Amino acid sequence: MQIMVNDQLLQLSSPLTLQQLLKEINQPDKGVALAVNRQIISRNRWSAHTLLEGDEITLIKATAGG
Repeated sequence: MQIMVNDQLLQLSSPLTLQQLLKEINQPDKGVALAVNRQIISRNRWSAHTLLEGDEITLIKATAGG
């Protein structure tokens, strides 16, 4: 199945939850926000939200600075 993560095509061998996706792409879950098809998904729903073919995921990383 194919999904888009920050405008990059990603091929998955099987459907994943958002939580599993973060592990798959070696992305810590601290300091990030996730949107699927332009809709923010609450962190407490990441483990239950299963991705579908063609989903577009936006991963936003918090940065510090000044």
